[in-house]
Amino acid sequence: MHIPKSAGMSIHAALEAALPAGALAPRRMDTSVFCDFNNFELLSTSVRNLIAANDEEVRSLRQYAVVSGHFSLPTLLQLCPAWAIGTILREPRARTLSLYLYWRTPHIFDPMQPYLAHEHALMPFDRFMTEPRVAPAIDNQVSRLLLRGDPRIPRDDFIAETDIDAIASDAVARLDTLGFVGVLELGDGAWQGLARLFDIKLESKKLNVTGELTNPVPVSLGERLLTADSLALVEQRNASDRIVYDHALALAGIRSGERLQLAESTFANQLVRFKDLLGGLAA
Repeated sequence: MHIPKSAGMSIHAALEAALPAGALAPRRMDTSVFCDFNNFELLSTSVRNLIAANDEEVRSLRQYAVVSGHFSLPTLLQLCPAWAIGTILREPRARTLSLYLYWRTPHIFDPMQPYLAHEHALMPFDRFMTEPRVAPAIDNQVSRLLLRGDPRIPRDDFIAETDIDAIASDAVARLDTLGFVGVLELGDGAWQGLARLFDIKLESKKLNVTGELTNPVPVSLGERLLTADSLALVEQRNASDRIVYDHALALAGIRSGERLQLAESTFANQLVRFKDLLGGLAA
């Protein structure tokens, strides 16, 4: 279960290299990560063939030994038991900043037309974080993928603050059923855990790193990129996922104080990278 901007492309490439030809499913996503879009037949054939957009296409994945991509847990549970599913989590606030950077990368989404959700990232960061049409991508996305279909989670709006604790508790319970849960910030342990789950040898790769080859579109001259309000929005949009992430660190044996230190240092490093790549004024 590949959470966007959490090393999934690297893992997929490693799985592809390690598995026999034809073992890895060609479809790479369901519809859970799409924002404000359902006209999948308008996509190019090459992109449309990557998407399991209906029940028949989801069922077709059962013929493959391994499925890897942006799939919600309820989709994957139609294919296999929870103990056969693995995922890797990333510090949620850092993931959100990375997503914004990625969506601002020129031409990266050209093949996805007419799906244009990424264009919302060209607006100022604080406006992006309050745009309900991109809620599936920026609002507690890990919890959303674990609990897809839950009536407390609207597709075109943000999760109510009063539901955060209950959703986090239910998301943690779902996470605990999975065969492996790794944490990106803990290094090679995530790769080793997935290798054990699939009983193969995985060679660590690093692909699709935002800003490595093409820089994101910089912000407008004089734009205040990071403010108290925008940082508060980042916290708000990841309130449930931070609880889920902290639980994953605890599962990995990281003590309470060290978990907080790891999360804050990871977020701080991503804030520096965010500012370096986008420019603008930072508070």
